[in-house]
Amino acid sequence: MKKRLITVAVAVACASPLVASADAIMYGRVNVNLVHEDAKLTVCTDGCLSASDDAWDLQNNASRIGVKGSEDLGNGLAAIFQFEFGVDASDSGDLSGRLAYAGLTGGFGTIAVGRQWTPYYGSVDKTDIMQVNSMNSHYLGLTRVGNAVAYVTPSFNGLSGKVALVIDNGGAEDTGEDFADWTNVSVDYDNGPLSIGASWLRENSGEGDLWGVAGKYNFGMFALIGQYENADEDYYGDDTTSWALGGEVYFGNNTLRAVYGDMDFGGFGDGTNWAVGVEHNFSKRTRIFAEYQDFDAEANLANESAKAELKRFGVGIRHDF
Repeated sequence: MKKRLITVAVAVACASPLVASADAIMYGRVNVNLVHEDAKLTVCTDGCLSASDDAWDLQNNASRIGVKGSEDLGNGLAAIFQFEFGVDASDSGDLSGRLAYAGLTGGFGTIAVGRQWTPYYGSVDKTDIMQVNSMNSHYLGLTRVGNAVAYVTPSFNGLSGKVALVIDNGGAEDTGEDFADWTNVSVDYDNGPLSIGASWLRENSGEGDLWGVAGKYNFGMFALIGQYENADEDYYGDDTTSWALGGEVYFGNNTLRAVYGDMDFGGFGDGTNWAVGVEHNFSKRTRIFAEYQDFDAEANLANESAKAELKRFGVGIRHDF
């Protein structure tokens, strides 16, 4: 408890001078889920062995606290910054780094350096719509990375581009390259109810490529979502594909959601992932939800095969501030 209080106190002390500025905003989210998991793993060589786990757990999903803001530098130029910490709201309360970057924005676009969302995630993982953690198991790409230098173009009638380089010597993203360990390029089109994205991600040391496309269209009463990803053998070990379809239906303050994903790992195996959920919004800031996920995957490695089955049901509450 003492350690947690010190950690929170340090975070608040760091954020307080920023919050005192008129151009800085403190924000956050608490998302806590009560989840039942029924997991089974079967491994076969000459014979088969199975292990299973069936239990309830209180889980955290992307709870966070952050500070973001800007400073007007004149002549249409502004400095921007963001610090965001993940908070374990289900148990320890410990903090972890999610985002931390600074940059410049103006008529030329935006340049930012630090830990950021990957362009690939923003453009491609449009079926990440569930509130319980890890229900988008079909997604192949990266989410957030450190040591990133990113550029975002201005929007041209909804069309924009993003470029990011990860430059990391000895850290978590290090692939052994002298300069850029990862390269990521995205193109997005957002105009009214239509959102389309395409992205290419390369691991530069092994020259492994991952690319994806996705789209969402909101018809008013409902929305349809689709995404497709392909990774070559240098990126994922074998030619790998993943596709997913999702949808949302809106009834006043209530939303019904469904996602289905299919994965083909080439010679290594395949898998499916689907989830359904219902959400009720008490306000723009507070919601409750119930969701169910069914994930199955089979792996084939030389003289060994494995099958994983996971069924999860979760209920939770989320509050944004």
